[in-house]
Amino acid sequence: MGRVVSNAFGYGGRSSKAVLCLMAGLCLAPGAMTAQAASVDMTAVSEPHEKPLPPPAPVLARIPFTEGDATVSRNAETQIVAFAHDFRKKSGRLMIVAHAGPPRGQGLDARRISLKRARKVRGILIREGIVKERILVRALAGVEDNGPTERVDINYAGR
Repeated sequence: MGRVVSNAFGYGGRSSKAVLCLMAGLCLAPGAMTAQAASVDMTAVSEPHEKPLPPPAPVLARIPFTEGDATVSRNAETQIVAFAHDFRKKSGRLMIVAHAGPPRGQGLDARRISLKRARKVRGILIREGIVKERILVRALAGVEDNGPTERVDINYAGR
């Protein structure tokens, strides 16, 4: 940060107070009694660049949802029913992984929504004949890949 901040109290420098003043965008001009907005180059104080999200892992079924909603659409239900009829004939267990909210998000509301989604998908699978002991559930908040953010993934979980 190459800017020097000074105020009516004669303070000038690059200490943490100056940095906070610049980050807040409010600085006192020399002789001024009220704060005024300062033009700040935010590239100097922006977050370090995060790694891009990886592509989503392959799954047996990916069920899309509307943002902030746990209602299973007719198309999604048809997809789940078709999957259940096919999987009934096979052995092994399923892992349902539900996501909600922004990528890498960890909000409590997003976790609640994802749990509701996972339980609804699980309920449809059970209704269609898959034994509940064959179904594992994970309710997560934000995705950790660059796939759709509002979804439930169904995958093979082994024996």
